[in-house]
Amino acid sequence: MNKKAVIGCVSVLGLSAIYLAGVYYSGQEANKFIQQAVEQAQVQSSGKAFIHVEAKPGFYSSSYQLVYTPTELPESAEEWMGGRDIPFNLEVKHGFWGADSTLVLAEGSLLTKLKTLQTNAASAPFVLETQQRFNPFSKQLAVSGEFETDQFVVQSEEGAATVGAMQMDFDQQGRDFTLDLVMQDSGIDTQDYKLSVKGITGTESGRLDHDDPLQAVMAETLEALFNIEQILVESEVYNVEAKGLRLGVQQSLNDGRMLTSIGYAADSFQVVEAGKTAPAFIDPNLKLSFDLDFAATRELAIMLQGMQSDPDTMHQQMEGILVVADSVTEKGIGADINDLSVGWEGHKAQGSAELDIAPFQASEIMMQPDKIRQYLTLDAQFAVPVAMLEAMPDYNPEQINAFVQMGFVQKQGNNYKVELQLKKGEVTLNGQTVPM
Repeated sequence: MNKKAVIGCVSVLGLSAIYLAGVYYSGQEANKFIQQAVEQAQVQSSGKAFIHVEAKPGFYSSSYQLVYTPTELPESAEEWMGGRDIPFNLEVKHGFWGADSTLVLAEGSLLTKLKTLQTNAASAPFVLETQQRFNPFSKQLAVSGEFETDQFVVQSEEGAATVGAMQMDFDQQGRDFTLDLVMQDSGIDTQDYKLSVKGITGTESGRLDHDDPLQAVMAETLEALFNIEQILVESEVYNVEAKGLRLGVQQSLNDGRMLTSIGYAADSFQVVEAGKTAPAFIDPNLKLSFDLDFAATRELAIMLQGMQSDPDTMHQQMEGILVVADSVTEKGIGADINDLSVGWEGHKAQGSAELDIAPFQASEIMMQPDKIRQYLTLDAQFAVPVAMLEAMPDYNPEQINAFVQMGFVQKQGNNYKVELQLKKGEVTLNGQTVPM
């Protein structure tokens, strides 16, 4: 054999050895990841469910049979499912420094039942496919995947319900994660009413609080936006329609404090008696913000996740939870309504509120709830244009004037206004002390 052929054989054997070593490493890491995931799920399900796993590990692939058994189910649900066991099949293919996994519902009475409700019974009711990549140098795990469900239609004597097909794509690189969600139209159709929900989408990204995703408790940072194109309820009595619904969440860390903003909004909202017309509420908005100590809140979240459902055990755990809850409240809490507004017939009502909660002990307030007022400082106001009230179908000027005379409402120019303050336990409404 000449020198070039020898070098070629050695190179091929060397690359093969490297490849096989990578496959072996991936198999070991994939099995370890699944074991850790199951252990984490068992901890979180403790007292609520049992998880049984049978593994068949191999060099190029591994298979697992998982059975999730809730400790309790409504009798009707258990009867419909044919028992409480929910079996899954997990197939894992090992690659070079990576693994591909597929999780589906295993054969059984539940799968048989779901097949009768699926639009496409030839496919799996749901499939979770993931791609895992293991970095042997940084020890960092990267996971991406898709979760898909079929459309389900439930028929009964009362009517039909449709649950739209869903697709969720996710990606995680160490602590950083992204998620995208799309769900098809859903609804309920009965003799009395019809409900339809259209255009559900969502996106989320952020950074977890731990390098190991399986040990993460909450997000350090978060950006999320969920949308619903339309919700429509139709009946012989009334029709309700909401368009362009949005839920936005932003979370960040600042000097050990967890700052969270939550915004609810819509393009329009309308309630109309059947056969009639009425103007819609335009651009309703509610924007909230919260300020909490991050470390204490995380510790509380860990304890809440580990709570047992057994009453005796839960009672023992409550003492420890109260101690941790005190550590959250003793570091102060902030909560604000940054915007509360809605438009009607070209006018706009708008309000805001700022709430500061001084450090206190949650355990003390549980024993003496009335003492919480001593720790609250509230400054809230809400204004409604006079013309907006007059455009309302049930507007009653005598009733509004009575409220003004009693001091519950004050008229300022072209607006009716309410101001509410709370400080050191004393409540004032429009500057007048309210007895408590």
